[in-house]
Amino acid sequence: MSFFCLPWRLCSASLIALLAMTAHADESSVQELNAQLSQIDDAEASFSQHIIDARGVRGKEFTGHMQVRRPGHFRWETKTPYAQSIITDGRTVWVYDPDLNQVIIESLDRQVGDTPALLLSSDAATMAKNFDIRKEDDVVPGESSFLLKPRKQDAMFEAMRIKFMRGRIEEMQLKDAMGQKTRIRFQEVRYHVHLDKALFHFTPPQGAEIIQQ
Repeated sequence: MSFFCLPWRLCSASLIALLAMTAHADESSVQELNAQLSQIDDAEASFSQHIIDARGVRGKEFTGHMQVRRPGHFRWETKTPYAQSIITDGRTVWVYDPDLNQVIIESLDRQVGDTPALLLSSDAATMAKNFDIRKEDDVVPGESSFLLKPRKQDAMFEAMRIKFMRGRIEEMQLKDAMGQKTRIRFQEVRYHVHLDKALFHFTPPQGAEIIQQ
């Protein structure tokens, strides 16, 4: 089962110690998060990502580019320090590692609970199915924060926080059962960019190893 770029492949299963904050748990939290995500109709952003292990040691920083077309279309490309692509057309997820010349193919329904950034392309029903969602009390003016906990007991992370600043995606934070914490920051966020639907389909290169899950 793969995550995003090995730290996101579940190296990317993880982030910032979850603070004890008052949260509101009801259907309105799902609807408010969906309202924020619904602004990401056609959107793209650069991202940077790093992991802090259980000892507090910070790992390498990974950078790349993300594109989202809701509902269901998503492209996540890690560029440094090595390349990896995760692409979905709303039904199938392709994870391509060019160094290994390997493609993992899986259904979106199976992956969405384990691959947090895929949530950005999800609808309210998918989110409610996979996560317990609570809107946290506002601390910074203009910022909205949501705490998500997977409903699956064998999920690859314990909790995730998504932050928006003035209606735009700003950050994702994850924490796993081993105490690893992952932080993903989004920069140069652009909404309503009219992305080509072809971006969200992937044809494995000739000679690539195909792993169907």
